Amino acid sequence: MNEMQTIREKIEQAVSLLEARFLEREELIRLLLLGLMSHENALLVGPPGTAKSQLARAVSQLFGGGRWFDYLLTRFTTPDEMFGPVSLQQLKQDQYVRQTEGYLPSADFAFLDEIFKANSAILNALLSILNERIFFNGQDKRRVPLVFLIAASNELPEENEQLAALYDRFLIRYEVDYLKHMSSYERMFQAAGRAFARASVPEGRRCGAAGG
Repeated sequence: MNEMQTIREKIEQAVSLLEARFLEREELIRLLLLGLMSHENALLVGPPGTAKSQLARAVSQLFGGGRWFDYLLTRFTTPDEMFGPVSLQQLKQDQYVRQTEGYLPSADFAFLDEIFKANSAILNALLSILNERIFFNGQDKRRVPLVFLIAASNELPEENEQLAALYDRFLIRYEVDYLKHMSSYERMFQAAGRAFARASVPEGRRCGAAGG
């Protein structure tokens, strides 16, 4: 079995796993996998409760143990929360340097919820990460390891030059809506019910029933 065939089979398996879990999301799943393989950012726009964040996490978790960054932005989110706190040791040497480990500049995969609520202090640094995969840390310009970033919003941005520039950084844009078919809700509730039933039965009792 050659390498291309192995990759193809893994992708087909990933698609099957995701489609079984996320109903009526076949087109979106394929777009997200395409974005992941091409290192293009993806933007999901839709109302709350449409599994945007769950799907984003599931896609990233399929491909190993890369570092993951997940954050819900508000108008009061600070750059420290996104890019890391300023190093006090470096400040004593008159250097403004952030400790980025564990934050967006060190992540392989990222999910940013309500991205259009980001303020101008965050947007400037975010634009270079999304477009050039570069983060300016003090006087140091460094490449970030970011492979794939998914952002989500409940609504499209208002008319704003900075937000328009942010919107342009997403080659993949997809409107996510609620499930349309009643059968999908039934399948979803049945799956949840089976999972709850398995979790409710004590382990010893399950073994005893199997033995009898």
